[in-house]
Amino acid sequence: MRGIQKHYKLSKERIVKFEEFNLNNNLLKAIADLGYVEPTEIQAKAIPLLSENDVDFVGQAQTGTGKTAAFVLPLLQKIDPDNKNIQALILAPTRELANQVRDEIVKLSKHTTIKSIAIYGGFSYEKQKRSLKKDRPQIVVGTPGRIMDLMDQGTLKFDQTNYMILDEADEMLNMGFFEDVQLILAAVNKKRRLWMFSATMPRPILNLIQKDFKNPEVVKIEKKSLSNEDIEQRYYVVRERNFKEAICRIIDSEPEMYGIVFCRTRQDTRDLADALLTRGYSVETLHGELGQNQRDAAMAKFKARRVNLMICTDVAARGIDVNNLSHVINYGAPHDLESYVHRTGRTGRAGMKGIAITLADPRQLSQMRRIESFIKQQIQLCKLPTIDQLKKSLVCKGLEKLNPTIEAIFEKGEDFKLDETFEIFKDRLDLLSREELEKLAFTWFFNKDLKRYRELGPIDEEVFSRKSGSRGVSPARQGGSFEKGRRSKARPMRAGSSRLFINIGKNDGLNLNTLLDKISQEVKVNRRDIQNVDLKAEFSFLDIPERYGQQLVSLKNVRINNKPVRLEFSQK
Repeated sequence: MRGIQKHYKLSKERIVKFEEFNLNNNLLKAIADLGYVEPTEIQAKAIPLLSENDVDFVGQAQTGTGKTAAFVLPLLQKIDPDNKNIQALILAPTRELANQVRDEIVKLSKHTTIKSIAIYGGFSYEKQKRSLKKDRPQIVVGTPGRIMDLMDQGTLKFDQTNYMILDEADEMLNMGFFEDVQLILAAVNKKRRLWMFSATMPRPILNLIQKDFKNPEVVKIEKKSLSNEDIEQRYYVVRERNFKEAICRIIDSEPEMYGIVFCRTRQDTRDLADALLTRGYSVETLHGELGQNQRDAAMAKFKARRVNLMICTDVAARGIDVNNLSHVINYGAPHDLESYVHRTGRTGRAGMKGIAITLADPRQLSQMRRIESFIKQQIQLCKLPTIDQLKKSLVCKGLEKLNPTIEAIFEKGEDFKLDETFEIFKDRLDLLSREELEKLAFTWFFNKDLKRYRELGPIDEEVFSRKSGSRGVSPARQGGSFEKGRRSKARPMRAGSSRLFINIGKNDGLNLNTLLDKISQEVKVNRRDIQNVDLKAEFSFLDIPERYGQQLVSLKNVRINNKPVRLEFSQK
């Protein structure tokens, strides 16, 4: 970054606190509500610089360093709540990151009247337009594609916007959005201030800084290790429809488990908890719809270890502070790299060993590769326990639960107290021999679960590497990408595919043949390789081999039925 202004200096001699920054009382109160006390390094350097000065800014910091609050807090300090124009635009590469940034804004602005909105593809245009018109947000967070769409339609205008922030600029470059970013930048108020955060500084980003930034202040945070050697990290490749069964098999096979299962949505937490409770597992849930009394009760049970698993969303989990967790389970590969680090870091604390497990649908294999690259550590690709292993584990754990009662019967003998109705039970069983009693007990305790195992059989997917042709090899180890695997000869697996969002649907006259013809024509892909097409009224989704995904999202000036077409990566 030679020639791009000075680096902001901060003494490392002492620990600073948020109260020392020139932030208003409403922001300090929100910070206290969240339990934040000491800022991270990027926060300590960026917040006072941005809140006290009117400057352009470049922050080089990796995900997981607290950079979101580093720009959200000074931005909120500068927003005029009485001005109903869009005062700030924040661009993010994915809808997940856009939502994450907007969530942070909501939490930190809770004691103000400042309004914000997240704009991204895969969601109704009309609903977003209504929200913009009704709520009059001062801050818009969005992905470049959808922001461009709404600009083209005249819904979004940034002529009164004073701040534009590029979050994870290098990722937007990698995903082919950089041309859109430059077009959006050209449409924003010329007197605006530009803030950028990027983990790396490739040449196109340096060129953008030289061209569009005005004497930017630069803060660079050195990379730190994001992995903990006390944490054993594994992942299992399982179809999403089999996630619940996979969790059960993991619970049944682990000797002990006291941990957290992280789900993406509130509905996922409810569905998973209902399934586990129905099967007799001890679980509690935490999500945003619970009242404080319900949250407190759930946490009390979990901390007292009256339940073994807490099922929650990322936001709800922020109230969990337990050091002796044995397991953390990701119910699907986290879309955000920072989330993976934060989640896994909840186990393996205070010198204890921990296990971090991720269930990944075959379509999420590319995300697992990104996570491995980000944490600079291989995550072990594992196979779920075999049916025979599960049966043995189930019986052994069931007998362990009976041990206290067996010991009490031996110790107390005739003094072991039973209800008088035991005689009814005893009379019925007197007719059975010892072997018949054993068969009855075994069937009563285990047959339901054993039958489920037999009927479902193996549920994890075979994964092959192009380089070795062997199954179960991590892409980080092989240095290559995943090839198609199979669950059985009759069922091919869509490993190494990308899920794409398309901004038109049935209401635009789109049909399957038209879509397949256009996609195959644009990137020379075989129609048969385009799968899982989902045509909605206003938008659509499809799966395509990963090597074509980047080509499609980079396409410009594509039209179907005279409608401009935009494609984006999706995690739907």
